Amino acid sequence: MTTMKGSCLFSLLLAGLGVLGILEPTTTEDMHCHRAEHPIIAYKEIAPWLHVFKAKDAVDFSQLTFDPGQKELIAGARNYLFRLNLEDLSLIQAVEWQCDEATKRACYSKGKSKEECQNYIRVLLVGGKHLFTCGTNAFTPICTNRTLTNLTEIHDQISGMARCPYSPQHNSTALLTSSGELYAATAMDFPGRDPAIYRSLGALPPLRTAQYNSKWLNEPNFVSSYDIGNFTYFFFRENAVEHDCGKTVFSRAARVCKNDIGGKFVLEDTWTTFMKARLNCSRPGEIPFYYNELQSTFFLPELDLIYGIFTTNVNSIAASAVCVFNLSAITQAFNGPFKYQENSRSAWLPYPNPNPNFQCGTMDQGLYANL
Repeated sequence: MTTMKGSCLFSLLLAGLGVLGILEPTTTEDMHCHRAEHPIIAYKEIAPWLHVFKAKDAVDFSQLTFDPGQKELIAGARNYLFRLNLEDLSLIQAVEWQCDEATKRACYSKGKSKEECQNYIRVLLVGGKHLFTCGTNAFTPICTNRTLTNLTEIHDQISGMARCPYSPQHNSTALLTSSGELYAATAMDFPGRDPAIYRSLGALPPLRTAQYNSKWLNEPNFVSSYDIGNFTYFFFRENAVEHDCGKTVFSRAARVCKNDIGGKFVLEDTWTTFMKARLNCSRPGEIPFYYNELQSTFFLPELDLIYGIFTTNVNSIAASAVCVFNLSAITQAFNGPFKYQENSRSAWLPYPNPNPNFQCGTMDQGLYANL
């Protein structure tokens, strides 16, 4: 694994205009490790210092979150929720969350297997004294609000559609803002053909990315999301619509204004502030070597840095890298210039930023409110 700095490059999308942005790549130094060889430590050597939690029949521990007030780790597995002691992973509470038999039968009737027709926890968010959690529920997604210190205590239950994927195979991400809005990036339908970045709950109106428009989202795999300042950021990988030579995957950083209230006419119930940029993680050179597929991220707010784990495309040489991106560089990327395609047959051309000093809530078209 190599470590290097990344630059935010390429592809911004202006909602509703079919505009993809261009960012000229920023030259960055490749952070070569000074050691010729890296030390390899066997698992058995560090085993005495590791704490392990296991539970019978519990698999697919895909969601983890923290309750810092109680120093607890909340884990979501298939059909289970767990509260664990943060220091030694000892069990505090285990709650079973199964699908009912009628829901399972309906899932089987749609051609899904017994493994698929389970409740896979895919959203696990702490909000104050409550835990908001969603599961696939045998392809009938469902969400609950629970007491954080007693997960059996359910306050309400709502549909998980547009908040949680139907299939356990679909990647998704979600976050709760301090004002109570839920932002989710997930598949909106049973077959997974309608991916969206969607806002629900809270006081602001529900909004989503444009439906069935590949210039907004093109078969994305959502990775992570963050509430930063006036924006909500999303990180994902998708098929690159601007790539002319065959099919390839690019990684993206996208953002929306949190005070966006949607547009009018064709942009009704749709984001008016959605933009996205390509994340360029590569080894520089005359012919750069790209790590195109983002797998995971970590945000360090003290330094405004985004760390990403990237891999190469499946048809390339197998390799991985860690790239770090400065949030200010990503912000600069969203200032344009852009890349514009008039129609599906025309070339992508440079397009100047029509509003270089864009800030949330400062436009006078009335498309969104200044909160």
